[in-house]
Amino acid sequence: MPIVRESNVSFERWNDFRNAVNDMINNGTYGELAKIHANMQHRMHGRWHGNVGVQRFLPWHRAYLIAFERELRKIDDTLSLPYWDWENDEGRLDGFVNFLAIASRRNTGQPLGPGNRRWFFNSQQAQDLENSNISYLSFSQDLEVWPHNVGHSWVGGDMATMSSPNDIAFWLHHAAIDRLWARWQTNNPGKRAVLSEVDEKLDPWDNEFTVDNIDDISNLGPDSYSYT
Repeated sequence: MPIVRESNVSFERWNDFRNAVNDMINNGTYGELAKIHANMQHRMHGRWHGNVGVQRFLPWHRAYLIAFERELRKIDDTLSLPYWDWENDEGRLDGFVNFLAIASRRNTGQPLGPGNRRWFFNSQQAQDLENSNISYLSFSQDLEVWPHNVGHSWVGGDMATMSSPNDIAFWLHHAAIDRLWARWQTNNPGKRAVLSEVDEKLDPWDNEFTVDNIDDISNLGPDSYSYT
């Protein structure tokens, strides 16, 4: 059946989702997936890997989400990954407020330092990003800095480290980032990462995912998906 990723605010299958993720935890799959992110050799962040990391940031995490969703759907093929609907959730963490997966803790509400607990995103910011007519490199860099980095900091705990996938919030947060990218792609056809040879291969999925073939979420075969 088609994969549709829904807002966490309207998602109605949290019990099924939690049970499937717990099965992934118990069979070891979740932990193995989470470990991938801690390996800095994958060069998936601009903060540490310059322009190559900026260009790899969005496609690498898109591949990572697909890898997670594949394992989820092995347990229940009617499930999909919800996205953290920043615009409507406004910090409630609807559906996953008490679900940390294998994370040790959270420290929610501090994106800009101790004492500043304001929410980090709104509808106007979303529209500005989606409608921006800038280069792919600039868009990816902007998205990584805000809302990506700030969202990680807002959740805190494991989410503020390279072990962030330990927290189920990581996957929902990155689905929201991917959704913004997909909407920007619709408004900016043809703008994409331009890399070659080893840089274009999205390791550890070298033989399957590259910056090119991961680009279109509607053309990924059985992994194709859309967003509400």
